[in-house]
Amino acid sequence: MSADKLDALIERIASEHGIVLSQDDPVLMMHTLNEMLLEQNEKAHADLLSKYQAILKKNFNQWKTVTRKKAKALINAQQNNFSKNNDQLIDQSMQLISEKFIIAINHDIRELVRISRQAAIMNLFAAALVLVSAVLILLILS
Repeated sequence: MSADKLDALIERIASEHGIVLSQDDPVLMMHTLNEMLLEQNEKAHADLLSKYQAILKKNFNQWKTVTRKKAKALINAQQNNFSKNNDQLIDQSMQLISEKFIIAINHDIRELVRISRQAAIMNLFAAALVLVSAVLILLILS
């Protein structure tokens, strides 16, 4: 944390709470640790999201290829074996494929939300541990 930000934080705490903190106060250490945890969490989430995006892109391309193959096969079979009355079958098949895609994507999104929620909970526990350790240090030093 830069000295200007630290000074601004000290001034804000002094003005809002009437407590003057020194540069080496454990409370400021906690603030810095929390900022570091948030930065690490942000990086981890960015990594997870980029991995998730790559997986989605890969799956989409696979689904696109499979869908095209299946759609072409359906169309060729329709043209060879059925008349115009069977066009409804193609529409229903495409709708079912779209629903399967939506179900698969929703499943992936739920999994990502679960992972993100777990990461957030772990960060909260880490922050709580840091807070408890700072309080214990204050109690020991007093």
